[in-house]
Amino acid sequence: MKYITNNEIALNSAEEAFNLAKTLLNNGYVTMISREENLFIVNYIWSPPDADRNGVCFLDKEIIEEEIFKSE
Repeated sequence: MKYITNNEIALNSAEEAFNLAKTLLNNGYVTMISREENLFIVNYIWSPPDADRNGVCFLDKEIIEEEIFKSE
């Protein structure tokens, strides 16, 4: 089971990030845009049907990793 997505694209402008996120959303992906230094990062993960946010969970990475390691 995949808990943490490594799907990310770094872009130079907010406009590019928003356009990419819109395209991904229109194709069934849930997206998150964040800012790291001078770049805009678009993370995405497939979530049928229709990019439903209830199919994914955005949490602090440390919390997720802790839960994964506890169960192993």
